[in-house]
Amino acid sequence: MSNPDDLDDDLDYNYVSGSELEPIADAGAETEKLKVQDQDEQLVLQKEDINSVDRRKRTSNQISDSEGRSLSKRQTKLKKSKLKEKKQEQSRYEVEQKRKIPKSSPDDIIQYFATLIREKNPDLSALELDELYFKKTDFISTANFEQERTLANFSNFASQFSRSPKALVISMTNLRVADVFRSLGGSKNGVKLFSKNKLKDDLETVEEILGKSGKSSKKGDSIKYFVATPTRLEKLVESTDLFFQGKEKLDILVDASYLDPKDNTLLTCDNSTVLCKVLKTFLNKKSSVKILLY
Repeated sequence: MSNPDDLDDDLDYNYVSGSELEPIADAGAETEKLKVQDQDEQLVLQKEDINSVDRRKRTSNQISDSEGRSLSKRQTKLKKSKLKEKKQEQSRYEVEQKRKIPKSSPDDIIQYFATLIREKNPDLSALELDELYFKKTDFISTANFEQERTLANFSNFASQFSRSPKALVISMTNLRVADVFRSLGGSKNGVKLFSKNKLKDDLETVEEILGKSGKSSKKGDSIKYFVATPTRLEKLVESTDLFFQGKEKLDILVDASYLDPKDNTLLTCDNSTVLCKVLKTFLNKKSSVKILLY
């Protein structure tokens, strides 16, 4: 058989169709083109993401009406103003309610303390709670005090309602103790018992005024008021029984109208639990004790 390569058939067997292979140089250019397209697409996506975030921020700063429609700047400002006014009104109402407590009847006062004691002692049984509750006879009503219950009128209040030879005055803070102390005549009528003093110094002061038997010493005859914070008074009664000795009457004036910068009173602050404990200690250990809320 003859070799096909030896045939003279005028055909060019070295020809290759251009449709089957592409130039190498064109492939590199196409790769670069694809890279540029990818970068452009990434930039577009990044722009879309930024615009989306901006839209969310704008939306979050808008206030909607009851049907979910965005409000105009004027409507938003007006609504914010109304919300602020409503909060202020609520705050004023709460302050007024706190100031009403000292002016309430003994029935309402013991109800308030019962609610407070239950809230502070959620794990106690009904029988255990009953031992912590106050009685109506523990309090003297001060509802008929006609003057405003300010620091300037504290002395008038004490003169009108306290008839005992000695009286405890319980205030919220060290600063308030100092203010009340001055309003009651200062060192000629009383002493300050608070954490600015060393505990042993306050114990010596109490002993010096009440004497070893609990009766007033000659030096302490002119002293009527022991002005203290709940925490300092708690430490004092844990360290001495001098306050409980003797049969003389003892009044306890609770500085309940004063509001601190956060609008808390002695009856609504964190120390209210200590206050209740101290008051019950005196009622249980001392005869003829009466509580008056200012």
